[in-house]
Amino acid sequence: MDIRTGIERFVRSRFLRVFVIGGIGVAVQTVVFELLGIFLHLVSPSTAAVLGAEVGVLTNFYLNNRFSFRDRRHDIPLHVRLLRFHLVVSGSIVLQWLFVFLAERHTSSYLVIHGAYAAGIILGFLWNYTFYLLFVWRHRKPPEV
Repeated sequence: MDIRTGIERFVRSRFLRVFVIGGIGVAVQTVVFELLGIFLHLVSPSTAAVLGAEVGVLTNFYLNNRFSFRDRRHDIPLHVRLLRFHLVVSGSIVLQWLFVFLAERHTSSYLVIHGAYAAGIILGFLWNYTFYLLFVWRHRKPPEV
């Protein structure tokens, strides 16, 4: 395989689609986090991370279902996949909350809190992608006739 073919394959890859959609979800989540927890101080930063994550989760589910995994045959209804999606990303949300919670308990530095937020998102992405493939949009081959 030459370089050009490899690049074209990567550009069309599911991983890249999930990554880009994850970026959109992170942007949505971050807007909620910044507004509620940092700028307006309506809730603690760790609570704002969870609230933002939920808005990002719903955004990601819709976009991933529509674009990243549209080629998968689904034997289960949409609402069941949404429940599975929530179960999978709950691990990511717990990671994000834990990182921000620990940071806000040990410092009032927004730089440290933002670093913890970013670390939680990075680890959360790895968690989510792995379990999307294994649990939410698991590929089932049609039965052979």
